[in-house]
This record gives sequence, C-alpha cells and structure tokens, in this order.
Amino acid sequence: MRYKTWYLPGILTGLAILAVVYYRYDPGRYIYFPKCPFHSLTGLDCPGCGSQRAIHALLHGRVAQAADHNLLLVMSLPFLAVHYYHKTRAAVSRHAYAWGLIGHPATAKVIFVVVVLFWVLRNVPAAPFHYLASDH
Repeated sequence: MRYKTWYLPGILTGLAILAVVYYRYDPGRYIYFPKCPFHSLTGLDCPGCGSQRAIHALLHGRVAQAADHNLLLVMSLPFLAVHYYHKTRAAVSRHAYAWGLIGHPATAKVIFVVVVLFWVLRNVPAAPFHYLASDH
C-alpha cells in the first residue's frame, strides 16, 4: 500500500515536467518529439494526430489553434479535469468517490464510438470534415 503515497505526487511531477517541455518547445518545429506511426505509414490522421501541437498551443493560451490541431483533445479536457478532480478528492479524503458518468456501463462504449467517428470523419477530404484534420 505504500505506492499510493507516491502515486499522485509522482503523476503531478511528471505532468509538470511535460508541461514545461511542451511549453518551451514547439513539437511542430523540433524533431525529437515522436511522430505518429499511423500517419507515417498511411498518410491519414489517427485520433491523436496533432495532440502534441495542441498541447503546446493550449499552454500558450491559443485555444482556437489547439482545436485546429486536435478538436477531440480540446473538447475532452473539461471531462478529464472533472474526472481527475474527483479522483484527487477521493485520494486526499481517503473516501471512495465515483463520478456517475465515468462509472456508467455505457461510458466506455460511447467514448469508443466518439473516437472512431472522429478518426473516420477527420480523414474525409470534403467540407466540413476536412476542418477536423490535423495540419501536418
């Protein structure tokens, strides 16, 4: 049970380090950031394409530019923030707490459908779907 003592601080420290790296360095300009293997092989966007550039833009307060890189990432952040707020609250208070939406049996299926639809639609080369594509 001792690992739980370092679990949250370890994650927060890792996220802080990544935030500094992504704030300081633009993934679109530096070659040491990983490239998407799916895009490299097929020329198509996966659901995560543009996420690194979107994070860089968000850290600089450019929400519209971030949404242009990866709309799904930007739209999912409020839900992730609420989820991790409840997880942190439960860890600090040592009381089990589950956000009903995340614990619902259909949630995983809905997330899967949304991600697959986003994946397919962002690769349709016609309006309005081409706006979902990541600019490489």
